[in-house]
Amino acid sequence: MKRQTDYGYEIKPVYTPKDVSDISYEKDIGDPGSYPFVRGYYPNGYRDRIWTRRMTAGLGSSRRTNKVLKKYREMGQTQGMLVIHDRPSAMPIDADHPMGRREAGVLGWHGVSLLEFEELMDGIPLIGQSITLLGSSAMSCMRLAYIVALAEKRGIDLKEVHGSVTEYPFCHTFGQTDHMPLDLNIRLWLDSSEFIIRNKIRMRCGILSQHFQESGGNNAQALAVEIGQLKELLGLLVNERGLDFDDVGLLPYELVSIGSRFFEEIAKVRALRRMYARMARETFNAKTEKACQLLISVHTSGRTMTYQQPYNNIARCAIQTLAGAIAGCTAIDNACLDNAHAEPSAFAARMSLNTQHIISDETGVTDVTDPLAGSYFVERLTNEVEDAAYKILQQIEKEGGMIAAVKKGYIHNMMYESARKRQKEIETGERLIVGVNELIIPPEDDDDIPIQSLEASDSEEIAKRIEKWKETRDMSILKDKIAQLYKDAKKDRNHNLMPAIIEAVKAYATAGEIMGVIRMAHGFHYDPLEMIDCPFKLS
Repeated sequence: MKRQTDYGYEIKPVYTPKDVSDISYEKDIGDPGSYPFVRGYYPNGYRDRIWTRRMTAGLGSSRRTNKVLKKYREMGQTQGMLVIHDRPSAMPIDADHPMGRREAGVLGWHGVSLLEFEELMDGIPLIGQSITLLGSSAMSCMRLAYIVALAEKRGIDLKEVHGSVTEYPFCHTFGQTDHMPLDLNIRLWLDSSEFIIRNKIRMRCGILSQHFQESGGNNAQALAVEIGQLKELLGLLVNERGLDFDDVGLLPYELVSIGSRFFEEIAKVRALRRMYARMARETFNAKTEKACQLLISVHTSGRTMTYQQPYNNIARCAIQTLAGAIAGCTAIDNACLDNAHAEPSAFAARMSLNTQHIISDETGVTDVTDPLAGSYFVERLTNEVEDAAYKILQQIEKEGGMIAAVKKGYIHNMMYESARKRQKEIETGERLIVGVNELIIPPEDDDDIPIQSLEASDSEEIAKRIEKWKETRDMSILKDKIAQLYKDAKKDRNHNLMPAIIEAVKAYATAGEIMGVIRMAHGFHYDPLEMIDCPFKLS
């Protein structure tokens, strides 16, 4: 059985004061609410504010996902909502695209226009809860435009809306279905981020290690990748867009993947807070404490949820949720017992939400801030994962930084090798997983669980609806907005495209149309799959 961390640190059977003799409480740990924030950002922890408890939604049409969100609210999810895009809209292509017809609404919400966002949010408030929409970097500027347009329609002050709708530009590298070129994703990410900061919108941007880790990366690698991304991307906003870091530092949040290595996962989150705080102060000369505080949300790990014996996943989810709570996070969304099969069924979603409420309301874990602080093992492990991460970060910087390392394939290869090593450990039995290589049962004895499904006809129905709806739009207004967007997109990289994108969204242009036109302005084919041509005449 494995007795070391994924990044190679040998776990001793006993830890003593000697293992923390080189750690200074005042310099390296500090009280909760004090720099370097290892113990969290609030002196009273969850006594002041409980984490946002939420479940991922997204399957089929906007109306179907809207019903799921309303059901979640009945289950107690009122602090925040989380919706994930399907594969076509993450690319992004529309449902009536030849490939979109096959997968529209599968594994997510097909949200490629303001029409769908309006239907998604029908009867659901824009304010009073955090609005989180995930999918890909390419769709980030579209999602931000949806928020701006719908807030205006409802007569809501945009500064009252909060949450996260934009994502980092490396999604495709880390296993997502974004088909936009990296340099173009970086430009659009800078545009949406600058728009948020200059207009003082309370929208965070996800700069995530979760996708990297779910695709195979280990904990130390995830920390290095996260800090590497933050350092380079936030640096571009400061140095290229001329923004003040004390404003820029309020933009990012990290969605951490929490697996089943309980103490290791807690140490990772504690180390991440310290690494970010020191980077903010030492690299960017942050003047405010807020700019030194990286908002951290938790996603319990989907890759640990097994297809075999799915009810075992309830235990895995509970352990991982408890680790996230003890580590001190801002929000938690759970992987479910049916995570390896499909999007959450109503039964699985209720179990996962109830797990969060049981942990927050029944265990007493919210009574004390950072309750494992001072543990010889946890403090040593926090230092060890941080030291290992810095060594990897040095290698990334030798490659020329995060963007260069991605382009050279360094990050992808690191992720692949880590995933390959983990799979080999499972195959040899060095890493035990109940139901997979331990306590195996015959398939016929395995548990049947309710599975939420989508038929091929459902995707085709979404496609046909989009086709008919496109014909009802005011084409004269739409063509004008698209033409202006094309002209703006041909300007230099520092010209912000968000105003033109927002206007096109208000005219009900789709993601496929908007991203296609932007692609053409940058010399790429209108369609990322090169199967359809641009329907607009552009000059």
